[in-house]
Amino acid sequence: MSGRFQPLAKTILKNQWVILFSVLAFAAAAIWQTALFTKNQQLEQIRETGESRTTLYTNSLKGTLEKYRHIPYLLSRDTRIHSLLKAHLPPIKVNPHLEDFGIKTDALIFVTDSQGNTVASSNWRSDRSLVGKNFSFRPYFLEALQGKSGGYYAVGLQTRKPGFFISYPVFETGQLLGVVVIKVDLEKLQEIWQESGETIVVSDSHGVLFLSSRPEWKYRSLRPLPAKTIELLRKVQYLQQPLTALEVRRQTTDQGNILILDDVTFLEQSSQLTEYGWRIHYLTNLDPVSKVARQAMAIATVICTTMLLGLLYIRERRQKIMSRREAREAKAIKQLNQLLKLEIEEHQETERTLRHTQKELVQAGKLAALGHMSAAISHELNQPVTAIRTFVASCKIFLEREQSGKVVENLDFIAQLTERMATITGQLKTFARKSKGRRESVDLGRVMSRVLTFTKLQFSDNQVTLSTDLPGDKEVIIKGDSLQLEQVLNNLIHNSLDAMTKSSNKIFHIELKSDAGYAILSCHDSGPGISEKALGFLFDPFYTTKDIGEGLGLGLSISYGIVHEMNGTIQADNHPDGGAVFTLRLPLAETSQQENRERLQ
Repeated sequence: MSGRFQPLAKTILKNQWVILFSVLAFAAAAIWQTALFTKNQQLEQIRETGESRTTLYTNSLKGTLEKYRHIPYLLSRDTRIHSLLKAHLPPIKVNPHLEDFGIKTDALIFVTDSQGNTVASSNWRSDRSLVGKNFSFRPYFLEALQGKSGGYYAVGLQTRKPGFFISYPVFETGQLLGVVVIKVDLEKLQEIWQESGETIVVSDSHGVLFLSSRPEWKYRSLRPLPAKTIELLRKVQYLQQPLTALEVRRQTTDQGNILILDDVTFLEQSSQLTEYGWRIHYLTNLDPVSKVARQAMAIATVICTTMLLGLLYIRERRQKIMSRREAREAKAIKQLNQLLKLEIEEHQETERTLRHTQKELVQAGKLAALGHMSAAISHELNQPVTAIRTFVASCKIFLEREQSGKVVENLDFIAQLTERMATITGQLKTFARKSKGRRESVDLGRVMSRVLTFTKLQFSDNQVTLSTDLPGDKEVIIKGDSLQLEQVLNNLIHNSLDAMTKSSNKIFHIELKSDAGYAILSCHDSGPGISEKALGFLFDPFYTTKDIGEGLGLGLSISYGIVHEMNGTIQADNHPDGGAVFTLRLPLAETSQQENRERLQ
């Protein structure tokens, strides 16, 4: 054996440098791929988190603004403000009213006349009172003059505090009397953003950041602005703020939009607030991603280095091990042969056990299938056999009375029942798989009448009052198998008769109608109803609420399969007036044809 391994050993020794360089190349590729995979995984997690956080902050900002939207509208209906603007009431009567509103809403509220002059304000006691100030140049005032609700973010001329101004016009008999304005302070929301430790900024249509969790970025723009635009914004909106442009570098990558601000790399995720003309930006610092990638690269490097050192160690030890290996190979092979022999014997024993078990399982399966089939056939044949007995008894009575016409009629019914018994075994396939039977146009009303004729004597024997509500001469045509439908109705009727065995007032009501392209058939009995537990399992095979020996629990399961195969539904409920009600919904013939055409399309 040792002679066969010597050529292989020499080949390995000759190519050891090739193997070494191959291992180094593989290690370098593995380190790079590890870092790249780690980085992509981190970016994917950041994107998912950023999307949810962007939505959260967007909804928070909208919610803060919208909760104040109705206040100017309500105040525009205030009679005191109307009287003030018509000079029927002095400002001293209105200012305290606005002051109360301002305290409760934590906002600044003021009223201007149609020329933009402030005639009342909630801060009338303050040194920075707005009373007497003119705001006709502000966009929110100009929008109110047009009869619309205005909105505008700006730094207050008098208060020197920023906020979002919401305005609403005051009309009376179609004439503009003035404007009600509320100023919403967003600084508290901004402070919450700062405390969160996350980077959130809001920019206007010019790219100016007027809300920011980083104070040093506030009132700076994401792009250089023309001098005229800066001058206008300083005058109308941001007063004497610098409005200088941030040093922004953008990179569009597969991972998303990358921004470099203040030498920090961010992943940008934003959402447009169309109704305000703003955009909210959620920025995620990517330095931790690079750090994690470097850590992964370092770990991969350590692993690859360890593996390389191990290979080098193996290379140095190979000569010594080779001489010892030849001595051990014979012994190892002998031991291996013994282990293989034992393992083969164990496998053979296991295979014999499995074959024996398989035979037992096959036999058990045959017995189970035979039992299920016998139970189903017995259950389904019981109903027509009972009906035949009933008709035979009727024939005897009619013969005694010499009513041969009735006898012939009963014999026809018996013939139909025997034909049905001959096809019942074929129908049982709906219990296990979809029916391959041919569907035909069936008048559901005639099927009901035929079934009720079959079971009329059983109603009489059980002292059950039969109540029907049928569509009269109007046909209710569906696509289905009349014999299967008789089977379903027979099952529902006999279940109801069994349920009313102990009832004092036995009434069975069956109703047929058509509505919205469906035939709706309902059977209502005056029995004890269905328990909550049974409602969930009523159509499961072999589930029954009857005593042992009185039912196998297959009737409703088979009925469910038949109705489902006809594209219909069957539902069991407890009636509000007591008892159980079973409702069948089957598509009318035209509806079924339309559904088939839609499937083909």
